[in-house]
Amino acid sequence: MTTLPEFPGCFVCGNQNPRGLKIPFSVENRGVRAVFTPDHTLAGYEGTVHGGIVCAMLDEAVIWAAYAALKRFGVTAELNIRFRKPLPVGTECIIRGRLLEDRGRIGVFESEITDAAGAVFAVATGKVVPMKGNFDELH
Repeated sequence: MTTLPEFPGCFVCGNQNPRGLKIPFSVENRGVRAVFTPDHTLAGYEGTVHGGIVCAMLDEAVIWAAYAALKRFGVTAELNIRFRKPLPVGTECIIRGRLLEDRGRIGVFESEITDAAGAVFAVATGKVVPMKGNFDELH
């Protein structure tokens, strides 16, 4: 697997954001993958990861999948999330993203959060509009 770059200040992937999640994504097969264990500081209801954190992880996987598939960064134009079951704090999460359809001016992507046994906590489909420029120009 190839580890992808990060934006230092990004809340999800950045390694210099003191409040960030610091989740490194890697290219895996025809998509992206990350492993992350949310702790109690990310809880909403007691013992359960806040839904906004789940959304952020799914969105990040969509964006990195766009970068891996299209070789360009993009912005999320739409994100539809389906919460399958509560994500318990302390669960090692496998976060994946992949391209569903390249429509040229927009890409359709899917992301999911599972545990190591394959239990699905949340899934998302997102539409990403590619940005002009490459990573080095945007970084």
